[in-house]
Amino acid sequence: MCLLFLYINPHLKKGEYKIILVNNRDELYSRPTKPAHLWDSKIYGGMDVEEGKEGGTWLGVSETGKISCLLNIFQPSGQFKKDGASRGFLVVKYLQAEQSGAEYLEHIIKSNLVYNPFNLLTMDPGELSYDVTYYNSENNFYQKIQPGVHGFGNSFINKPFRKVKKGEMKFQEIIKTYGKTESEEQLINELITMMQNSEKNFPDEQLAEQGKGQSEDFVKSLSSIFVTFPGVGYGTRTTSVILVDHLNRVMFKERTMKEPINLEAPEWEVNEHSFISKKKY
Repeated sequence: MCLLFLYINPHLKKGEYKIILVNNRDELYSRPTKPAHLWDSKIYGGMDVEEGKEGGTWLGVSETGKISCLLNIFQPSGQFKKDGASRGFLVVKYLQAEQSGAEYLEHIIKSNLVYNPFNLLTMDPGELSYDVTYYNSENNFYQKIQPGVHGFGNSFINKPFRKVKKGEMKFQEIIKTYGKTESEEQLINELITMMQNSEKNFPDEQLAEQGKGQSEDFVKSLSSIFVTFPGVGYGTRTTSVILVDHLNRVMFKERTMKEPINLEAPEWEVNEHSFISKKKY
């Protein structure tokens, strides 16, 4: 389970951001992961190092300012394909490719690889904004995301969980208040605080429908923005913020649990990286 809130600026002005993004990664606490770092000077982001899936990621940004985020679809009990292809490489391959998001997603549509269901967002930098494209593997289609505020979770885009709708409203308030470059530090702090909200948004008909066969306690735990379910060793491990301003300065800040994770007293580490995009317009 993961969450993504996204702002695409429709009319960029000096002192503003082209794009503002905040993401929560929910995962098994035991899954080995490298914190956000620079990969061969080409990609910045965290890295999955689980055996057989080494080198994948859920969120990353390239040296040219391309951004991508993967959100798995929550499935009823018993539907997970153990032999499904690794989804984390979808983000990496897009960030490495010279194709646009739409071109890359056309390639995925024609692919014969079998995956467990997912949402994938590709974000192509433009001179004044970002061209954002959303793909859903179950419907095998993609669509352009219009400028403005958007929330994405572990369901279809047109069937959001309650926490996505609630979080989207809070995200919009933060953007309205702190969404200028002069307030960058406060903007980042407010976004990270927002993503630490453990209030349950339950009952949730859509979440319950997708969670058929799962324990009610587990499904209920997934209704909060910040997830904690020690019973199965699962929860929110990482919060990431990505900002791209009018001068094409990219800021990536990550707050993540330090491994090995001690659930009784988790330690958090902060990693950040900023650079000027190498994209030429």
